[in-house]
Amino acid sequence: MSKIFKILLLILISAQINAQNTIWFKNVPYAKAFIADTRSPIIKLEIGKLNKLSPYYYNTDVSKRVFIEPHFAYEIPLVSFSKNDFGFYFDFPGGAVTLVDMFEEITAPVINTDYWFGTEIKIIKRLPEYKYIKNISLNVLPLFHESTHLGDEFSLHGYYEIPDFKRVNISYEAWKISVTLNDPDTLSGNILSVKAGIQNLWTLKDGYYFTDSLEVKGAEVPISNKTFEWYFSANYQRSNGFLCSDKFVNIFSAEINNRPKFSYDTAIPETRAWSYNLYFGWEYKVSDKAFRNVGFFLRYYAGLNPHGQFRNTDAYRFTGFSVVLI
Repeated sequence: MSKIFKILLLILISAQINAQNTIWFKNVPYAKAFIADTRSPIIKLEIGKLNKLSPYYYNTDVSKRVFIEPHFAYEIPLVSFSKNDFGFYFDFPGGAVTLVDMFEEITAPVINTDYWFGTEIKIIKRLPEYKYIKNISLNVLPLFHESTHLGDEFSLHGYYEIPDFKRVNISYEAWKISVTLNDPDTLSGNILSVKAGIQNLWTLKDGYYFTDSLEVKGAEVPISNKTFEWYFSANYQRSNGFLCSDKFVNIFSAEINNRPKFSYDTAIPETRAWSYNLYFGWEYKVSDKAFRNVGFFLRYYAGLNPHGQFRNTDAYRFTGFSVVLI
């Protein structure tokens, strides 16, 4: 771990040598997350319907009402460096996703909250001499932490009323790397961007989660052993053509990922699952600066349940509407 911070320190010192091209505490427009990225420092407020949740949840009619899914996020900039067609940026991103049964009539319980925070490096190389590939960008999270928590009402009801209830604490440290071709950056017009990324844990032997014997009622819970994740994303934005303009940018964003499907039962083997996250809508663009624009999107998600300890179930679907700060 110390080697990573030494590398980061050397990068910062190198940037200071070229201080005239160094800017402190200001966001950059490149290597930003796509709307459909599963984990990102993008603020969203989503409302929609899901097909199922968990056999442990005490309200069984979850498919008959809409749920609220707020995505709180931040990106704290530290330093950026630019020279000619090269850019480098270092920041501290993070966020939290909460699933709320807002329209449940008795207590409107919080179902689950996932939060994460870490360090991030963004690098871009612009390629003005090429016609179709305008740039290539690299996004590295050398270290980030995620932790998830079931809502109190969910946990208390499960512990006292359900004999085989388990509360599993997902908590881990990981790294993540992705490469993007045609990063939207400050480009205008109709732009197709594609991205590929990988992720893995720093402590492979510890897995993604741990348990307390009291919270799992003494049951044996196997450690997760399939830790590697990968994903592919595409982002197509249009400002020229039908029903779009420089102010109202039409965006289709999609991510396909392959993640471990957890198992908390020794009799059920851990497997892997594909998931799909799709957004279609418009961004009202008033600024080139981060988090100054608002977007309105339809969203469809299918695959592994992304919320906390529910990542042991697949065939989960969420269909809804999303308001996004971009």
